[in-house]
Parts: sequence; structure tokens; C-alpha cells
Amino acid sequence: MRTSDSARAMSLAAEVAALLPARHGAGWTFAPAPAAARPAARLSNGPRHLLLTPDGGRTMLATGTPDTADVSLTVAGSTPAAVAGAALRTLLPRIDHALDPPPARRSHRLHYLAEVAARLRELGASPTQFERADHTTALAWQLGDAAVHFSLHGTRPTGTVGFAGRLGVIEQFLAPFLPPHPGPGRVRATAHRGCGGVARRVMAAYAHAVESDADGLVRFTDSDGGPLQGWVMPRDVNGPTGPRTPVTAGVTGVGVDLILSALPTLT
Repeated sequence: MRTSDSARAMSLAAEVAALLPARHGAGWTFAPAPAAARPAARLSNGPRHLLLTPDGGRTMLATGTPDTADVSLTVAGSTPAAVAGAALRTLLPRIDHALDPPPARRSHRLHYLAEVAARLRELGASPTQFERADHTTALAWQLGDAAVHFSLHGTRPTGTVGFAGRLGVIEQFLAPFLPPHPGPGRVRATAHRGCGGVARRVMAAYAHAVESDADGLVRFTDSDGGPLQGWVMPRDVNGPTGPRTPVTAGVTGVGVDLILSALPTLT
């Protein structure tokens, strides 16, 4: 039984590693976790490590990186996409926060954005970099006729992704930042009466992950306790709703790994 459990851990680790983006030209590697109480795999990328342990129909993830807080979470299910998504949204930003002290984050900000810009160009986009007086550096590019930007501020290890465009594209924009649907009967909220057509459309697509208020604002947070938060707002709550209805959206707490993995969807 232990041998089959070890094989399952290694097989899942291989698929998860393939979904995590390479950093600084180096992809993720995986190996059996040493001295683990149960069969587990260790995924590594430079100084960063994750521990992956299959547990029945669930998967346990832990930071596994020296000098970081011992943070763990339980992923419902064992699909590679769900496990990789939880690592990208929740664990990797915490690891980066611990490994990269504030002075290094400030000096590395341009380097992080250079990684993102290089990936955007590989995908055929033409990013434009801009600076603000509040120590914010950002990249802007187009998603069809929508405007998207990713910005890093000061010494924060995570950034903000912004969107301004049509309602018909909002689901494509949100998809990389929200967890997959957990299955029948697990819906967090329903749309408020009078909240408007935009909120109702977003709620219909992501009722397991988002909430709305009577003013038409849709909000969401990372259900695993990570730094990610987001919102969607129509230009006119009471106006007609259709694919071309203008909306804005923002997602904060986005780590560099998450934005790199999201770029194929956002270009």
C-alpha cells in the first residue's frame, strides 16, 4: 500500500510541477519527500519547496521551505489543476514573502516585471512599462479590446492585476484567479435582488467563489487564506447588460508565479 501511495504522490507531483511556471529559466523538479510521516513528494524551484501529500480524496500542501512559516492547506480533490492553483494563489506568495526581505523586493521589482514582460512578448503581446510616483511599477497590455495591467508597489511581494473592458471577456479574465467549482451543492452565495445584470452574470459563473452586494459590486477572496482579493464593478449598475457592457475589475495579492501562469489566458 505504501508503495502505491508513494507512486500516486510522485505521479501527482509530476503533473503539478508541469503546471507551475518556470522562474529564471528553471522549471520545477520533484522527488520523494525525505523523512515524511506519510508518502509525499517534494517539489522544488531554487530555494522554494512545496510538500505534496495525497490523503484519500484530498491533497495536503505545505510550504516545505526552510526559514518560512509552517503553512499548510487541504485541497478538495486531487486534480493537478486544483492542487497547482492552490499553490499559486496561496502558498507561493507566502514563501516569497519569507525568502525575499523588503529591501530585496524593492531592488528586484524591475527584475520580476522583466520576467512577466518577457513571457508576454513570447505570447505575442506588446507590454508597455510605466512608473508612478508612489513607487509603483507596472506593465500594461491588451486582451482583445480590453486593457489589462499588472503592477508591483514598494516592497510588497505580490501585485495587482487590473482590467477594463467588456463584460463578455470578464469570465476569461477571472478564470486564472478563482478556484475550480468544488462540485454540486457547494455554493457560497446568491446574487442580491437589484444588484444588476453584471453581478448576476458573474455570480452565475462563479457562485462558489464570489459574493455580491446590492450596489452591484462583486467581491472575492482566497478561500484558503492567501493574500488574493478581487472585485468586479459595472460602469452603470442599472444600465442594460450585454456582452459589450463596460466593466472594471481588479485582483490584489497576485504573486509573480500566478501572473506568469495566467498570462496565456490574459493575452
